[in-house]
Amino acid sequence: MQSRQNNKLRLQILICCIVTVLATVTPAQAVDRSRVLTVGLFASGVALKFGSTFVATSAQDTYDQYLSTGIQADIVKHRDDYKTKRDLSLGMSRAGVGFVGLAVLISVFDQLDVISKPSAARLVRLNLNPSYNPRTGDAALTFRRKF
Repeated sequence: MQSRQNNKLRLQILICCIVTVLATVTPAQAVDRSRVLTVGLFASGVALKFGSTFVATSAQDTYDQYLSTGIQADIVKHRDDYKTKRDLSLGMSRAGVGFVGLAVLISVFDQLDVISKPSAARLVRLNLNPSYNPRTGDAALTFRRKF
């Protein structure tokens, strides 16, 4: 009963967020193609966060089955299913928060005109360069300033 109330509350919050985003985007901003990444990251983050609640509910149902089962083979199967779904839910939730946070950062820097536009790339004195090293798995966000 409690998880259904939580899901209903999360759905209401999601709908409020979507309505707020739709109300704040003006037609002039919608035509600007530079906002596609930000809107895509935000929408993906919200979708991942919303999807993680469904996976978490499924994990809770599996855990309830685990508690009520007396057969050893079923106990092992339900426990493994629960751990898999719980880990997937946590991963989806964290990725969703990361996507929304990244969209907010990009939006803030875009509003501050820190991220350069392709036509004015030579005039910008401050650059934001993301990088990733696949060999070590390190990700970096580098600020470069020209003097």
